[in-house]
Amino acid sequence: MKNELLEKNKEICLGVSKAIMGGDWERVDNLLSDDFQYIGDGNPPMDKQQYINFMRYALSAAMTDMDMKFLRVIAEGDLVSVDYTNDMNNTGAFFGIPATNKRVHASGQFIRQVKNGKVTAEWQTTNMYGLMQQLGVIPKQ
Repeated sequence: MKNELLEKNKEICLGVSKAIMGGDWERVDNLLSDDFQYIGDGNPPMDKQQYINFMRYALSAAMTDMDMKFLRVIAEGDLVSVDYTNDMNNTGAFFGIPATNKRVHASGQFIRQVKNGKVTAEWQTTNMYGLMQQLGVIPKQ
């Protein structure tokens, strides 16, 4: 029974990312709890609607044809940890940086907390330095 719950939690957590990549915003909304909170990359916390808006109107508008791979997925208790890569096309402005129209590679980790079948929290870190190099903001060394 415990292993079944851990596997279900993994499915729910990966379902959020898959729904974002597929532009299925209703599914994203359904997988996140109403009190969801996101904390990532040193930015102020986001609530559910702020997170969905960021993913929809900032990330998905700037990065298209996403190919996210889940390299390691580990579940313990109500937490699921994911190590990922994401190859995508930079076709729109990202944080004020004009589109490069190049294929870029992002990597990072996130931990999502699942309670009662919904994601209640996410903590994420992304290799923004590497991404900014690919976008031409930071010179490659």
